Amino acid sequence: NLLEIILKNTSEEKLIDIKVCFSLVYSIKSLEAATIFKQVGRYYELILNQNIIYPKESRKVILKLQTPRIGTYNLSCGPEGLFILSKNNNLIKIKIKNLVFQNPIKSRNYNKFNLKINNPILPEPFKTHLTNQFINNSLKKFKILDNEIKNFLSIIKPTLNKLDINFNSSSGVNINFSKKEMNQDEYIINIQSDKIIIFTNSYGGKIYAIITLIHLLFFYDNNLPIGEVEDKPRFKWRGMHLDCSRQFHSINEIKRLLIYMSIFKLNRFHWHLTDNEAWRLDLQSFPELAKKSSFRGYNQIIPPLYGSGYDRSGGYYSNEDVKELIQFAKNLNIEIMPEIDLPAHSWALIQVMPELYDKTSNHEFQDVGNYKNNTINPALNETQIFLKKIIRDISNLFSFNIVHVGVDERPKKAWEFSQKINEFMKKNNITTSEELQDFYMNNIINLLKINNKRTAAWNEAALPPHNDIGSAGSSGNIEKNCLIFAWEHADVSIESVKRGFETIMCPGQKTYFDMSYNNSTDERGICWAGTIETSEIHSWNPLSIIDSQYHNLILGIQGHLWSETLTKKEYLDQMINPRLATLAEVAWSSDKRRGWEAFRTTLSNSIKLLSKIGWKFHDF
Repeated sequence: NLLEIILKNTSEEKLIDIKVCFSLVYSIKSLEAATIFKQVGRYYELILNQNIIYPKESRKVILKLQTPRIGTYNLSCGPEGLFILSKNNNLIKIKIKNLVFQNPIKSRNYNKFNLKINNPILPEPFKTHLTNQFINNSLKKFKILDNEIKNFLSIIKPTLNKLDINFNSSSGVNINFSKKEMNQDEYIINIQSDKIIIFTNSYGGKIYAIITLIHLLFFYDNNLPIGEVEDKPRFKWRGMHLDCSRQFHSINEIKRLLIYMSIFKLNRFHWHLTDNEAWRLDLQSFPELAKKSSFRGYNQIIPPLYGSGYDRSGGYYSNEDVKELIQFAKNLNIEIMPEIDLPAHSWALIQVMPELYDKTSNHEFQDVGNYKNNTINPALNETQIFLKKIIRDISNLFSFNIVHVGVDERPKKAWEFSQKINEFMKKNNITTSEELQDFYMNNIINLLKINNKRTAAWNEAALPPHNDIGSAGSSGNIEKNCLIFAWEHADVSIESVKRGFETIMCPGQKTYFDMSYNNSTDERGICWAGTIETSEIHSWNPLSIIDSQYHNLILGIQGHLWSETLTKKEYLDQMINPRLATLAEVAWSSDKRRGWEAFRTTLSNSIKLLSKIGWKFHDF
């Protein structure tokens, strides 16, 4: 767990009192030949103990890092966004060499594909009956006359063009819709020799039928086998989360992800908008908040966290951006749930609005990510005003009826040394910080109810933490209408439903795509939840651990991508793809779905489709 940074002075002048600045994904436990001058989270500024480096001379700094769960490191574990400053804080021109491992672990070799593709549709439909006969369509064109899905067809037209699929012909084979009493998102496709009839009773059913046809047309080279596909989803909630706080993802980049989601019939986008590193959502009540906290860099309010480097960078989402993305998603049958992560994970917020923290407390605490004093104070009048206003603004801006309010990883001692907290607890007959969190949480739930919204939160909002990482949780007294996202471990879902909460199963060990695929030093990602190969996601049967009497409380499952290691845009694709497509099969298809080898061959075809529209992928 030793990281060596070798500094070589290739100039003709001596370097005096330089500062070495970078960020890491694992904390520094100790160091040799240097001292930490400044630290925010896992961003570090080091000064050398020997303050002069003469021309042609080298200096070695040795860092002892926090040990990952799997005991090995990879390409994400070196210094990111590294820059060096002179004594006068001027940027020194540097050349950075690639990270080298003393004991490299080779990349994994994956088996070749052996099976023939029996069903190219992903996720696997409920029933598929396709013959060896094909429709009469020499022009390879199709005609859809349906006003309800015209916006959907417009959105995916660039994708269809790359796949050479034409649904907008005036002379192709007719695709007709017929209304039939069915549940949400269900559909039946009847493919005849001269026409296609889609039976459904919902907008989702219509577009999912078209998406199934896209999978078939791509595999059969723009032709279609005669037969029938009957399909319905296993779970109502088939989600994907993206952390847009630690790294900024543009609206167009998010749209690209939404199209990927729609190709595999996912229907919920969890938009993580705030965290220790940034508050990305522009709000009418606090117009300076996003503007000040969403840009980082040296000499900025927010330092160069997670590899952003010396220069100012970042961004935030205007109300117009949000409205545009909501409408775009709705056309793809995707609802957007915003997340505002409070009361902890609020370091950036407190830098801009210090009035939300009790400044009379001289006690210092830090969270699991090394952020100090990152939790807003619920006993302050300023905090209550802030919460009322942001909940009103968010509720007015987002059309979906659920708002996620975080409530994860609150440091145990965050509220212990505030006189304001002590007075508040005494006044309200509260004896523990867990009870205070529940008081805070029930207030949030009520504020959202007033604004006609339902509350969602991470599992610590309703339960004690599953893992002891220095965080606190609930005393068990929040309202049961809160939707719980069970992230720490699969077993958390068991306790959540037993306590009567509707639950989204999203255990890090199966659904956190920021985890590395394996322990090769050539991989990227972190590993607090272990490593996650694509095959391990496919093997997951979420309901197998849940007593059948509670199955109705499991609304669905969700994938996640946290952005600590996404220090370059090109890293995103391989962390998501093909793991998200695989999770989509788990979310949609029955527990009697095809085995790994059969799925893997179908996935290989989907990867070809995704490659044609610009997605890179990790081997599987």
